[in-house]
Amino acid sequence: MRLEDMKNNIPETPDFIHKMVQEEVNRQLQDTKVVSIKKRKWNKMQVAAAAAVCLLATSTVAYAGSRLYHMYVEKQGTYSVATGLQADGNTTLQLPEQVHDVTISTSYIPDGMTWTDDEHLQYTAQNGGFSFTSVLLDSDDFAQVKEDKNIVESEERTFGQYEGVYLKYHEVMQDGFFNQRIYLLCPEAYRVITIYVGDDVSKEDAIKVAENLQITEKDTMIDTANMYTWSDIVSPEETPGDEEITSIAADKLPIAKVGETINLTASGEDTDGNYVSDIPLQATVDSVQIADDLQLLNGQIPEDWKDATDADGKLKENTISYIKEGDGVNTLDEIVKTKTEQQKLVYTTVTYTNTSDQEVNHILYIGSLMKLHSDGSTYEAYVPEEESGDGYDRTTWDSAARTGEMKYYSVTDNYGNGGNYIPTLKPGESIQISMAWIVNESDLTEAYLNLNGSSYQFNDETLASGVIDIRQE
Repeated sequence: MRLEDMKNNIPETPDFIHKMVQEEVNRQLQDTKVVSIKKRKWNKMQVAAAAAVCLLATSTVAYAGSRLYHMYVEKQGTYSVATGLQADGNTTLQLPEQVHDVTISTSYIPDGMTWTDDEHLQYTAQNGGFSFTSVLLDSDDFAQVKEDKNIVESEERTFGQYEGVYLKYHEVMQDGFFNQRIYLLCPEAYRVITIYVGDDVSKEDAIKVAENLQITEKDTMIDTANMYTWSDIVSPEETPGDEEITSIAADKLPIAKVGETINLTASGEDTDGNYVSDIPLQATVDSVQIADDLQLLNGQIPEDWKDATDADGKLKENTISYIKEGDGVNTLDEIVKTKTEQQKLVYTTVTYTNTSDQEVNHILYIGSLMKLHSDGSTYEAYVPEEESGDGYDRTTWDSAARTGEMKYYSVTDNYGNGGNYIPTLKPGESIQISMAWIVNESDLTEAYLNLNGSSYQFNDETLASGVIDIRQE
């Protein structure tokens, strides 16, 4: 899963959505850290080749010759490997001030896959498939290596015209996310390409896609000083950010009931096409329905929910796995117990009213299902997957009740990502929207609807507008 920048005239995505996506990416991509480099033994042919290069070249090259740089992998433990870059002889890399922007493509596409955008090759719009990213190759990169944990298979190999490394991560259960990775050294383009590969892709197909990789230079030039490098990936700089607030005093969080009106703000465009923020809206949750099937959706089933029901159309039971985490170096994660729980559909209807004095188009609306523990004096937002207990560190499951993010919504707009936008609202005009989530039945007793924030933390907007109590006893 990757972060995408909003483009052109699309309103900026709220910060909490970026954070949600970033945290999910970080969960999948494992921890990284800098480790000391061990001297690598070269065989006689490598030494001879390096000597020949030194005779033919100066100590600094102004371009990235494909035979002057190499990528390697070394085991750092039973399940940990270090991936590094090396230069032959005394060769160093001298970067130009600007390089060409590039596009990444492949002449081999597995059957049934399509490009969903410039950087994703997938079977469907679900998680998995291929995700392509690139960073700059920098002279500092030869001083550090990248450690990947929970590795059950690693291999140095040549992928077409590029050297690279194939890695496969341990996963306790197949969940549609990225369990394979390929690093490619592409010195002619001054790049290191990373291909994230889902568990719905065979190793054979992954290798074929990489072997047929094509890097095409654009006319656009980019300042190298502003680009991320392999070193940034190996040793990312900590940047200060807003502290996550996951617990709040009960008297600081407004709680509305079904049928009550709350005030909130949204973003959109005015009639001249200018981006506007803080559009005042009112919202009322008109109704909440709980179902054990998807009939309320009238056939408009999200792709992620295609397999959520059984042959009778009922929501499947969710198998919850309790995981004890290994250190990723000498021990792996393991499932210590499982249980099953019934899933339920939560279906709400919400009426939005434009209370501003202007017509607004392409209004972004959000519906997040928060799960809140309460002891009477505080509310604590929690993510079930992160819950730990006696003998286990986290949980995961095999069905649809995975996230508080709004998966089903009845109103869309041909704008931006074609998703959750209200096409237009005149002053005083209202529109009714349906939203739905699939949850574990036990979560119904702690479910709150957040129409102006995330499902796992309290931000300023949430604390200003409050949440709606949709709990089912």
